[in-house]
Amino acid sequence: MSFEGGFQGRTNKHVDGCYSLWQGGVFPLVHKILNGHGDNAVSTRCWMFDQNALQEYILICCQNVHGGLVDKPGKPRDFYHTCYCLSGLSVAQHFAGGNLATTSVLGDCSNELMPVHPVYNIGVDCAFQASKYFSTLSVPKL
Repeated sequence: MSFEGGFQGRTNKHVDGCYSLWQGGVFPLVHKILNGHGDNAVSTRCWMFDQNALQEYILICCQNVHGGLVDKPGKPRDFYHTCYCLSGLSVAQHFAGGNLATTSVLGDCSNELMPVHPVYNIGVDCAFQASKYFSTLSVPKL
């Protein structure tokens, strides 16, 4: 298959925009695990995928002229693919695996999205606040 810059769900399938988060969101998790085990091969500047190529795929191939995002060119827009394309775009833009977080935004700076938590698919600040809140609650008895 030709290189398109996005992710595919499995071998010999076409690239699909929603895998921008489903596949792209795994890299921050793997990065954290490897970093936690002292793996020195893990970058301190970028995720283990081509962040710019993923941004190009989403911005060039997945945008619908009427708004929203699609899984691939020629397909109709829908809320599902819009959500996961935007979340994957955020993961591709924001690296937080080193001592300092870095941002890499393709094109105009107005393309930058808020950082998304790769597990919960909500803003990182919201995930932190939710974790903080729920940690104050007692565990319910069954």
